[in-house]
Amino acid sequence: MPAGPRDTLDRLRTRDRIESIARLRVAARALGDVDVSGWDEATLKDHLEELSKVLCALDSELTRVADAVRAKGFRVTEPRAA
Repeated sequence: MPAGPRDTLDRLRTRDRIESIARLRVAARALGDVDVSGWDEATLKDHLEELSKVLCALDSELTRVADAVRAKGFRVTEPRAA
């Protein structure tokens, strides 16, 4: 039986959701690669304004995503240690 428009739309939505989670994982890994602890104070001071803007933007986006999950009645929790 051929897939109807509804089935195709559902598959597209599922793929979009899977890709969204994959993008979040990539972002988390990218952040895991960032280590400013080795930056000297002069370098940190030189880049502080830009770094602050990026950190605030990240915080805003993470809050937006977490709030959308919470708005659906779910909790955002830390994964349990294995």
